[in-house]
Amino acid sequence: FSMDGTIANLKGIVDLAEKYSALTMIDDAHAAGFFGKTGRGTHEHCGVMGKIDIITGTLGKALGGASGGYTSGRKETVDLLRQRSRPYLFSNTIAP
Repeated sequence: FSMDGTIANLKGIVDLAEKYSALTMIDDAHAAGFFGKTGRGTHEHCGVMGKIDIITGTLGKALGGASGGYTSGRKETVDLLRQRSRPYLFSNTIAP
């Protein structure tokens, strides 16, 4: 979901990723809380729930300006990101 409202063809992207054994990642900063029947975002809206490997977003849009963001995915993927992501390694937790 870009700033002009364009939604990627996630079904087509997922099909290509499955064909070529590639990972898929979406930044749902502008869609989480708004898109999909229950507000889960672009992957719900496009019917590819459970087929996106990494989903990132912000807590500052649909959740009323909260600070921080999130990265979600399979445990193994998130663990790898935690171990190898330099910005994560050298950052502090968000304020309570």
